[in-house]
Amino acid sequence: MRCLLCRIPALRRLRHELARIFALTLAVVLAGCDDATAPADPSSVAEPAPVADAAPVADPAPVGLATVGTSRIAFMSYAGEESDIYTISSGGGGPTRLTSWAGSEWDPTWSYDHQRLAMVRWRAGVDNIMHSDIFIVNADGSNKHWARSALPAYDFFEPSWSPDGKRLVITVRIGNSSAAYLATLELSTGNLAWVAPAGMVAVQGRHASYDPSGASIIYLAPQGTSVHRFVPKGSDQTILAGAWQIRDATLSPDGTRLAYSRLYTNTNPEIFVLALATKTSKRLTYSGAQDYGATWSPDGTRVAFLSNRSGRYQVWSMNAATGGSLTQVTKVVDAAEPAWWH
Repeated sequence: MRCLLCRIPALRRLRHELARIFALTLAVVLAGCDDATAPADPSSVAEPAPVADAAPVADPAPVGLATVGTSRIAFMSYAGEESDIYTISSGGGGPTRLTSWAGSEWDPTWSYDHQRLAMVRWRAGVDNIMHSDIFIVNADGSNKHWARSALPAYDFFEPSWSPDGKRLVITVRIGNSSAAYLATLELSTGNLAWVAPAGMVAVQGRHASYDPSGASIIYLAPQGTSVHRFVPKGSDQTILAGAWQIRDATLSPDGTRLAYSRLYTNTNPEIFVLALATKTSKRLTYSGAQDYGATWSPDGTRVAFLSNRSGRYQVWSMNAATGGSLTQVTKVVDAAEPAWWH
């Protein structure tokens, strides 16, 4: 079903929305973490010996990324029937296509030094089933490779870099279960490990990311109505909660604010910024359109986001304090999943 949705043009947006709806409708809560009920540690699951990282068949060289003096935003868009990753200057202009290989890529995210991007691609797993897996490429399109040489046994998605560039925090789905768990992927070894607060083997959640110091991780709880922050094997705290559905959340570069989108009506997500010190939120968007996917500029003065207010999904940016100075960044057929570099 997922591959079909990736390849039929009329269902492109449906595939994108179904992925988000799946994450928002996770209903299974981690009720206990004893050995009888907790999932197995990924690092302990038997996998085949690492194999040579062969590039997909008919894999043309990617288009190079021009050196520019301004920050860039990565996003997903479509070239024919497959999705690819593009980057664009935060001021707009012509986008640069980063991937042009057979198959689809999505969920782009920048390393903190701007030199690499992690993303998600389909890959045949150890069970001969197609799984979503983590793929890495340099910002100029070179050195493309899987984050792990071992074939996947699970679905890996939503990667986010640690500030030191040594690991990714990712979302893991096991088999046909609707439950998604958080794990870390060490890039030097390919090792996977569940990541959780003290007293827990694993934690359910999605859309995880490190705080700018790398000491803690924030994530969206499976019910989709709260954002948590925890120190691995340490304390856990709820930093945002409510009755409405939260779609995504990310910390500002200085770690003092949380940009997030939530449903303002039953069908209308809007973007807010929470000041962590005062626990007060400010609404930034006032639109009947779908506004979500907030991502911070490197200096924390602006927020980019996805919106269909122009009739098609495009990347926009706005002042992070007021919601003013609204600017359309992309003018493509269909954009998704913006990620501003750090």
